[in-house]
Amino acid sequence: MYRPLSFAPTYDAATVPVLGGAAWLDARAPWPTSIHGHALLHLASFPTTFIRSHVPGLDLASGLIISVFTSYVASGQQRFEEVMNQGGRVIAHWPGHERTASPCPQIGPLRICAGAPMAEGQAPHESSKLGGRPYWLQDEESEDLAFVLQFDAFDLDTAAPTHRGILIGGMGYLLLDRNIRSPSMDCGRFVIQTT
Repeated sequence: MYRPLSFAPTYDAATVPVLGGAAWLDARAPWPTSIHGHALLHLASFPTTFIRSHVPGLDLASGLIISVFTSYVASGQQRFEEVMNQGGRVIAHWPGHERTASPCPQIGPLRICAGAPMAEGQAPHESSKLGGRPYWLQDEESEDLAFVLQFDAFDLDTAAPTHRGILIGGMGYLLLDRNIRSPSMDCGRFVIQTT
């Protein structure tokens, strides 16, 4: 079973799952950078309570936020290199008391909404979803990490037209460590695959 994901206008808050917007980093969490040293784009944040309520088998400390950052270079060869080689960074942090200003133009913010549970065969393979089985992702990509969700390029391009092409026409997969009990600057992976 999985839940389809959709995006709706929202206020920018640390208490709901959000696509884009400001990152609510606490003072101990530095802004992640790319393999070339420039600031990554804040793609999404999820309270651990949201993830735990929809994805079984994870031991995530209450109160933590899982934030996903990814490369977004508008054009040029470097864009593809960073996206395909790095994908993104996944960090766990306590929510800050105020928004952390983004060093790059931000997406949205848009609230990430989880729909009603559906059986795996009920939806097209290429769709954003929470839980269930990932489409396209190879076993070796996930290592010992748990699949949490996938973002489809078409869905993100539609929801965030200012950042069209962020997934290079493919899929982005959020994979997490199964046990996250404290803040971490490396608690999972955001893998981008394209054809």
